[in-house]
Amino acid sequence: MAPGGGPEGPGGRGPGGAHVRALLGAYVLGALAPAEDRRVTDHLADCDPCGAAYLEVADTPSLLALCDEDDLL
Repeated sequence: MAPGGGPEGPGGRGPGGAHVRALLGAYVLGALAPAEDRRVTDHLADCDPCGAAYLEVADTPSLLALCDEDDLL
């Protein structure tokens, strides 16, 4: 297994193209450009490991909404 946890390493390719784990934070916050957002969406439909990683961060916006400014400092 290559460094980075997957058989192809952190820049490996999955069924839908290059893995998108590095983009998931921006994806769940709605901070990606439309083309990049579509690429992540398409990849998540075909890649179980990235889909599992997405599920780990999917609730982040809701959790952040519960915080006030003092909680974040």
